[in-house]
Formats: sequence, C-alpha cells, structure tokens
Amino acid sequence: MTQPPNTLDWQILSTDDGFERYNALRAFIRGLTNDNAVADDVLQETLLRTSKSAQYSELDNPLAYMITVAKSVLYDHQRKKLPASVDWQTEELEAANDSLENTYHNAQKLAFIETVLSDMSPLRREVFILRRVDGLSRDEIANTLNLSVEAVKKHLTRAMVELTLKLEAAGWVENNH
Repeated sequence: MTQPPNTLDWQILSTDDGFERYNALRAFIRGLTNDNAVADDVLQETLLRTSKSAQYSELDNPLAYMITVAKSVLYDHQRKKLPASVDWQTEELEAANDSLENTYHNAQKLAFIETVLSDMSPLRREVFILRRVDGLSRDEIANTLNLSVEAVKKHLTRAMVELTLKLEAAGWVENNH
C-alpha cells in the first residue's frame, strides 16, 4: 500500500538520507533547548505537522522546511509555558456559562478517543498513556516497559498520527491538509 504523495513517507526516515535529515533536525532542536523532554516533544510534533503538510513532497529542501516547522512548534511550546494574567471574575463567569451541550460534546469526544485508544495495540496504547496521561518521560517509559527510547518515540509518534487522523476523519478536529 502506497501513501498519498502529499504526506511524509515515514519509511524515508529509515533511509540514509532520511536518517541524516532526522538526526540533523533533532540536533537543531536540542541546540535550541536544554530540556531533552521538550526537545523530544518538539521533534515529534514537528514530524507530525510535517506529515500533514500538503507541500512536503514538493520541497527542494525538506530539512529547511522541517526546521521552520520546529521553530514554530518550539515557539508555541514556550508561549504555553508563560503564565497568563487571569481575570478571576471572567473565569468564574465563563465557568458558570459552561453549557450542558459543551459538557456533552466533550464527553462524546473523550469516549471517541477512548475507542481509538482501545483499538491500538496494547503496547502502543500503554506507551501513549504513560507519556500523555501519566506524564512519564521517554526514558522512564523505556525503563518501565523494557524498550529502547527510540521504540518509545516510534510508538508515541504513530499513536499521535493515528489518533489525529481518526479524530479528523470523524470530524472532531479540523483537517489542516
């Protein structure tokens, strides 16, 4: 089965050229942050966003594009860490106005995500939950499950891609293709 030409071919990362591109991207990201966990998160998100790019297959320099995406991902990550000033009166008003419809919608989405997770292989699901729900680092997951860190990264990336694609197909998130 071949993938559509507008998506990142995940097999290319296993070629010599793809492996060099992956390592160069990882080194670039690690040069921007001292936190290996953040660097790994940025790398995964960069690969995920790149895989969804309609223009990836048409690029003359895919590494330059991936570096641009990585900068954007890191910027987004850093922006989320900044404490925002909170207007408590507005927060209380918004909480009071949270409708039953929103609560129902969120419960339905959560049920769908649980279904997607239950359809994953047990190992992939466990790796995903340990990282995204329990907050364990990749190293901790690798030690807990007796896996290599690279295997943990592979499972996390594939779980995120699968979850994103199924959420998009079901209409829960906007498709950015």
